[in-house]
Amino acid sequence: MLQSLPLVLFIVLTELAIGSVAVLVFLDWRSDVKRGFLISYAFIYLFLTFLTYLFQQNFAYPVLLNSYTHVDKAWTGALSLPLLLFFLLLILYTLFLLFDKSAGIDGKEARAKAAAESKEGAQKGSTLRILRLISGTATMVAGLVTLLVMAMIFRPLATTGVGGLFTVLAFFAAAFALGGVMTAMWLGHWYLVTPALSEKPLLFSTTLVLVALVAQVVFSLLIGPTVASTQSTTGAPTYTQVIATPAPSTNNAQVKPADAPVITPLSTNAIGWIRILVSFALPLILGALAWKLIRDRSFQSATGMLYLIVVLTLAGEGMARGLFLIGI
Repeated sequence: MLQSLPLVLFIVLTELAIGSVAVLVFLDWRSDVKRGFLISYAFIYLFLTFLTYLFQQNFAYPVLLNSYTHVDKAWTGALSLPLLLFFLLLILYTLFLLFDKSAGIDGKEARAKAAAESKEGAQKGSTLRILRLISGTATMVAGLVTLLVMAMIFRPLATTGVGGLFTVLAFFAAAFALGGVMTAMWLGHWYLVTPALSEKPLLFSTTLVLVALVAQVVFSLLIGPTVASTQSTTGAPTYTQVIATPAPSTNNAQVKPADAPVITPLSTNAIGWIRILVSFALPLILGALAWKLIRDRSFQSATGMLYLIVVLTLAGEGMARGLFLIGI
């Protein structure tokens, strides 16, 4: 499992970066959040995407992926290009956010003012807005293509054809769960300094997280066992035979019997149950509470809940991908 840790981190980073950018673009479409929020977190997600691309170049390049047995080698060479395109388009989208003063909810008033003052100003604002939305959409599409390619690479880990389909869908659900809750958590902080904002964008992000978590539960049940998990010991704890060498003779020395087993702390099954608790059960409960708190405009408490969900979903996805890649 330690050997696959860099690959696990790359998968989690990719899901987080693409899901976060997709939710940010959704919020931009809706024009429900401040322009400052869009710009700030576009830069943060740009840096996250840069780190993801570095991870891909070092830990998920084609030659290394082809060394694993249970991957679809027809797709390994297609991973770098869409990820690089996603990064470059995100740079373009961020620049359009900087130049377009009409972005966000505060930009609605700017657009109306420009339209009232001159048709030329309205035309300029409209053109920038169209270019911004097109670049944001193209960025999201490139990210979704990257997810598809990555999912197709690891699809053979499913033991059945139908399981492979749900494995692919599970990558998308995980991306929107991670990206949605990360953006919702940042958005919750924004409410603490601008409490007069509408609760609609935060409610939208939280609802998206809950839907993605439910989808993950369904897909996990439908995927069934993977090739890696069927090759590993998932039942009783592992016992290892140890031959003890008697210590020098002392009257009170206790010598461990030669046939005494050494028990590993946790079996794969036990880790799987912990993953279910951390990835699904607790985030769904806390997410429902956060959704209710947002409806009641209790943003500070809701942000605290979202903090916990971020930690749980990241830890749970890390465990999930670690179990998924055992014996790859």
